[in-house]
Amino acid sequence: MLRLRYSGAVRSSGLALAFVTALAPAALVACASGPRQPSHVASPASAPAGPAEVLERFTTALTAQRWPEAYALLSDRWRARYTPSRLASDWAAAGSVSREAAERAHALLAAGQRPTIRARGATLTVGAGRAAVLVEEEGGWRVDALE
Repeated sequence: MLRLRYSGAVRSSGLALAFVTALAPAALVACASGPRQPSHVASPASAPAGPAEVLERFTTALTAQRWPEAYALLSDRWRARYTPSRLASDWAAAGSVSREAAERAHALLAAGQRPTIRARGATLTVGAGRAAVLVEEEGGWRVDALE
């Protein structure tokens, strides 16, 4: 399970990921460290317009292990605390759980389901108590959680 969560404080469960996840407990621990300003962040103009397209690109990038591409689709707060190599490391440590979360979200999108847009972002329910969460930031939609 790829899990990135934020509700005033960073919490984790599930992965050994971040959202994303979308992004594991180890990654969430890393959130306590100082922010980074990586040079490999995609420009906001390269982000697709809608949350469904962003989530589809994110899950495709994860399952294809295209770490810089997946990283570029993370929310600002996760990109400030993560790197593509850390994302790859946490994905590998989580085993099949992360892959299943990404595949579940991707399958729902392929079946025509779309995230519900609300004032604070967009969510796609991917199972009982599980969701993909996207936030709209300057420059486009980004993945903030994938559970």
